[in-house]
Amino acid sequence: MISVIICTFNRVGLLEETVRSFLACQADGVDYELLLVDNHSTDKTRELAESLTTLNPRIRYLFEPHLNLCHARNAGIRESRGEIITFADDDVYFSSRWLTSLYSSFERHPDVACIGGMVVPHFEAGRPSWIDDDQLWIYGVTRYGDHEREIQPPEIPIGCNMAFRRTVFEQIGGFNPSLGRKGGSLQSGDENDLFIRAGKAGLKTLYSPDVQISHRIPSARTTRHWVLRRYYWQGASDVALNQIAEGSLSQEDIKKKTIETLRGLRRRWKEIAGLLCEKIGGNRCVPINNQLDICYKIGALRQMIVESLKAPGGNAVNSERRGEG
Repeated sequence: MISVIICTFNRVGLLEETVRSFLACQADGVDYELLLVDNHSTDKTRELAESLTTLNPRIRYLFEPHLNLCHARNAGIRESRGEIITFADDDVYFSSRWLTSLYSSFERHPDVACIGGMVVPHFEAGRPSWIDDDQLWIYGVTRYGDHEREIQPPEIPIGCNMAFRRTVFEQIGGFNPSLGRKGGSLQSGDENDLFIRAGKAGLKTLYSPDVQISHRIPSARTTRHWVLRRYYWQGASDVALNQIAEGSLSQEDIKKKTIETLRGLRRRWKEIAGLLCEKIGGNRCVPINNQLDICYKIGALRQMIVESLKAPGGNAVNSERRGEG
C-alpha cells in the first residue's frame, strides 16, 4: 500500500482542489490511502476533511494539535499503514499518472529507499519579470532534468513531492521539529536534514520526473516583500541546519562567524540604507539580487546570534528533535 500524506494549515479552499486533483489520478489497481493531517487549523478544514472521508473510504483525517509541520508529518508517519509513505503539499495539482508512476519507480528499483518527483511552477497570477530562473528554487521547483537518475545532497527531493519506504523512518527516525515550518514562519531545512541522514546511512535516493506535480504559486508569494522574507528565513535555516547536520560549531567559532557576517553587512551600509529607503517609500534603487543577498545574510546573522546564546551542548541532535520520540 502507498500512504499519501497531505499536511495542511488553514487552507481549506486549496486543500479541496488538491484532494480532488489526487482522486483524479489513475490508480490502475494500486492500493493506496490518503491521510489528511490537520495541523491545528482554525478554518473549516476539519469539516471539509470529514466530509471527504464519507465520500471515499480510502481517505482518513488526523488532527495534530502541535503547530509544527514536522510534528504533523511525523504524526502522519505513525498513523499511516503503507509500506510506501509519500508527502504532498496542500497547494498542488497531481499529474494524472502520478500514483502509478510512483508505484512503478519503487517496483523497478528495489534498492531505492527514497524518491523525489518533478515539481513545476503554476503561477496563478503570472510570473513577475524580476523573478528569474535562478530564484525558482524558493518555490520548490526542481531543476534535475528530464531523466530518471540517482541524486544526492545538495540535490534532494522537494518536500511537496517526496516518497519513502517505511523502513527509512524505522532506520533513521522522522523529521526534526527544530527545523521546518512553524506557523507563519518560513523556516526550512527539515527535508535537507532528513536526506543528509539518509545519505549517511547509505540509503539511495532516486529522482523520477514522471512522478510530477504542479506547485501553485499565488500572487501573495510573488511580491518583493514575500520573496525577501523567504530569503531571510533561508539564511536562518541554513545556519540552523549546519549546526545540526554538519556537526555543531563551538560557541567561540559561531561568535567569530557572527562578527565576520556583521562586518560584511556593515561594509554594505549604503545598500542597506537604500533598501530601507525603498521600504518606506523612498526612491533609492537597490538591484533585486543585492536585496536578496542582504536579506539572506541578515537571516544568517540572526540565527548565528541565536545559536551563540544556546547553552553548551544545546545543539546536539537528540531523539525528540529527530522526530523519534
